Amino acid sequence: MVSGTPWVMILPKGLKQAFWFELKAYEEERKVPYITSVEEIGFERGIQQGREEGHRSLVLLLLEQRVGQLPSGLRDRLSQLNLTQLEALAIALLNFSTSAELEAWLDSLK
Repeated sequence: MVSGTPWVMILPKGLKQAFWFELKAYEEERKVPYITSVEEIGFERGIQQGREEGHRSLVLLLLEQRVGQLPSGLRDRLSQLNLTQLEALAIALLNFSTSAELEAWLDSLK
């Protein structure tokens, strides 16, 4: 193999199925599941997305309890916040009593 050049082998459908069958048998026999780096990255991304959506839902619920129903424009802006911004908003919302204060806080992020 040439240094730095990845090699990929694409198996025909029948061989691919046989490979996965043998890999599954190997995992079960040794009780050591094999997780590819791609699967690991996918799991990490899924966990991160779940965390962000959980934070977003909780912050929206708290905001609506604090300032009332949010206009769709504000909801759209909130959907663009990253996890760090959502965490900051979770603290800042304790000081809000109106949606105008929320909007001013969002404007301060620019």
